[in-house]
Amino acid sequence: MRASRDRPDGKSGAAVAGPWANFGGMKSSRPASLRNVRRARWSSRLVLTLVMAALLAAGETRVVAQQAAGGGEGRSGQTPVGSLSDPEIDESSGLAKSHRRPGFFWTHNDSGDSARLFAFDRRGVASGGCELVGVRAVDFEDMASFVQDGVPRLVVADIGDNLARRESVTLYFFDEPDPQTRTRISDYQRVELRYPDGPRDCEAIAVDVEASTVTLVSKSFLPLAGVYTTPLPPRVVASSPSGSRVPLPLTGRPPEVVTLQRRGLLPLPLVTGMDRDDSTGEFLLVTYFQLFRFPVSRDDRPWWQQTPVASDLPRFRQIEAVAIDHDGSVWVTSEGQPAPWGQVDERVGAEPQSPR
Repeated sequence: MRASRDRPDGKSGAAVAGPWANFGGMKSSRPASLRNVRRARWSSRLVLTLVMAALLAAGETRVVAQQAAGGGEGRSGQTPVGSLSDPEIDESSGLAKSHRRPGFFWTHNDSGDSARLFAFDRRGVASGGCELVGVRAVDFEDMASFVQDGVPRLVVADIGDNLARRESVTLYFFDEPDPQTRTRISDYQRVELRYPDGPRDCEAIAVDVEASTVTLVSKSFLPLAGVYTTPLPPRVVASSPSGSRVPLPLTGRPPEVVTLQRRGLLPLPLVTGMDRDDSTGEFLLVTYFQLFRFPVSRDDRPWWQQTPVASDLPRFRQIEAVAIDHDGSVWVTSEGQPAPWGQVDERVGAEPQSPR
């Protein structure tokens, strides 16, 4: 059950009741070596279908039934969204706006693809891309964009672990290339992370430059999403022979394994993406069911202990990523080919918005 409340930004939304009230707390082939991961993903989707059915029966949350059925129509019966034009994007799993060129976005495929990113504009029209040289992507699940020392940056999170077997997961930090070109990235900073409480699946990452932290939220079929943080590494630069400052190539350096700090739990199942609003400091999380906006902490409690505002999502097959644009608009993508792409209207009862 959801209770209406006014939002600080003037928009209307729904405050989440229930557990929150008392909760404290470019082209490549898919390698055969990842077939077992694919099997695990299909098994996970079977379990997901059962979980969604149980949630619907219990009446604990509003679930869009067409997500499980693979439907793509909106509430009005018409397709309310566009799609990403690049046919190579078949399982969009991460999303980030471009700080280098406002109005453009970055995405990547899920497990099985090479270490590459795709760029496109608000209409979903392909504009460019980049490839991380020398990187073998295990399971790219999310990405984030931010500005560090005045330089637009990206982080790609190789953090997927459906079988909970990876001893460590990897983040790749690098300066954002021009989203209107195709680039090979050879200078990047690789950070290896280990969970303090054992391996787990994760599909959500966000960067808070002001707090100098990177936040990860784990994915679970139970409403027990772990919140973890690690310090944002500095943008390492070195002096060239000419005296100019250039990014220091870190590709060949053996990475140090950093242990994440466990911060708390969120009563949310199946978190698939997150982002941080640069203008408000609010965190947004998406599940297969809804979007949750967490207000900025105004007391001693951190953001994950605040009561979020919930919004319905477009009726995509399986929403995997979310990003907040420079104007505050919220965009989501889904798996599929062509990949669905649309804007979320956070007003209660509003129709999803088409790209424009």
